[in-house]
Amino acid sequence: MKCEKCGAEIAEGKLYCEKCGYGIQIVPDYNPELEERIAKTLEKIVHEEFGNLKESEKETSSKFQMERKKAIGIFSVIGIAILGLGILMGTHLKHSNSYEYQFTKAVEYAQKNKIEEATEAYEKVLEMDQNSNDVCVTLANIYKQKKQYELAEECLKTAITREPANVENYRKIIEMYEEWGNTQGILSLLENCENEDIKVAFHEYELSDPTVNLEEGTYKDMLTIVLKVDTKETIYYTLDGSKPTLNSPIYKRPITLEEGEYTLRAIAVNTKGMISKELKKKYTVKLEVPSAPSVFPDSGVYQEPNDILVEVPVGSTVYYTMDGSTPDKNSRKYTKPIPMRLGSSVFSCVVYDPNGKVSQITQKEYTLDLNTTYESPEAISAVRNLMINIGEMYDLEGHAIGLQGTFSLNCYEATMVNGKIYLLVTKRLNNADGTVTDYDYKYAVNAADIGEISKAYVNSEGVYRFEAPY
Repeated sequence: MKCEKCGAEIAEGKLYCEKCGYGIQIVPDYNPELEERIAKTLEKIVHEEFGNLKESEKETSSKFQMERKKAIGIFSVIGIAILGLGILMGTHLKHSNSYEYQFTKAVEYAQKNKIEEATEAYEKVLEMDQNSNDVCVTLANIYKQKKQYELAEECLKTAITREPANVENYRKIIEMYEEWGNTQGILSLLENCENEDIKVAFHEYELSDPTVNLEEGTYKDMLTIVLKVDTKETIYYTLDGSKPTLNSPIYKRPITLEEGEYTLRAIAVNTKGMISKELKKKYTVKLEVPSAPSVFPDSGVYQEPNDILVEVPVGSTVYYTMDGSTPDKNSRKYTKPIPMRLGSSVFSCVVYDPNGKVSQITQKEYTLDLNTTYESPEAISAVRNLMINIGEMYDLEGHAIGLQGTFSLNCYEATMVNGKIYLLVTKRLNNADGTVTDYDYKYAVNAADIGEISKAYVNSEGVYRFEAPY
């Protein structure tokens, strides 16, 4: 069937032209020839019923003739009335199924806030013209007003597909997603968008999920946790397994996990208040106690000077004492070989690893019994006389010249240089204010020739360098 208005082909079963919206004439127009045929048919029926009457019945027949004419007239009037009604119905149906009619009614219903009627009318309009983006957007607004978000989403996505550069269509669907609480819908929409201008226009909706530098599991060392996001969101986190919220700590710097069990949970929040997927990781930190340090030489009695050497694990620190007391972080730090003490001594040391774990104590007992001409008292006396002679102090009590304080001298160690044994005398200045000044050298006194005195400087490997004492 062809459209009477534009001539386009109309599909079977359709009540309007899909091209121009013109309604189909479903009731035929009035036809005089058809009316005459109806009248003749009725006359024939009457003649067959009453044509063979006798003379005696003619009088009665004449009455039937009159009745017949009356019947024909009535049937004609009824037929015309039915025909006219059909024409009116067809005309109404044609108009009610036209694009213009439905669009006008849709607008009227919307203006009168008749939401259900407007919805039905706009749906018919969209069925007639599925390429109308304006109708798609309008219908989406109605669905949104009715909180039928899925239907509104479908309409707006159709509009976006047809006009991928239309910022307003994106704005409408994003605002609807916000009202709907569909964060993932916004992210998916912008992720699949290929138009960079659109992405720039809605950059504040960018949101990435937080990531962490370490996989969950059990670790033997303290951990440094680093959280990251691809954009500029704020990260909120917890370590006790509780759900992170906007009141949780804000991640600003790497997090250190000491020994214990932790459940890290983190979210990212952008400037629009959109919340990312949650990151959740479990960590167990079981710190191992470091091994006790290795010390050389072994315990024993020695007749020649010896240095005490300690193996320090990489990244760790060794602390020691020389009197048998328990070493800790307040004790001396081992940095280079240590001369063995004269006489009897107990060397004790421990390792502190990078995690702060402390080892068991390693302890060695030494006896250094030198067979020399001179010993510690003679070496201290020789240095004291030297200092008086060169003008550093003015009496045997150690009063300093030009300084507020007194010198103290001690001799606990010895070293061997070029086959000679030297007794090492340390010098300290006890200041009047109660502080102590140490010097970066010791006096080396030849244990076989008390008159040979030098300043001795030791390097990081425990090797001494001698200089003149003044």
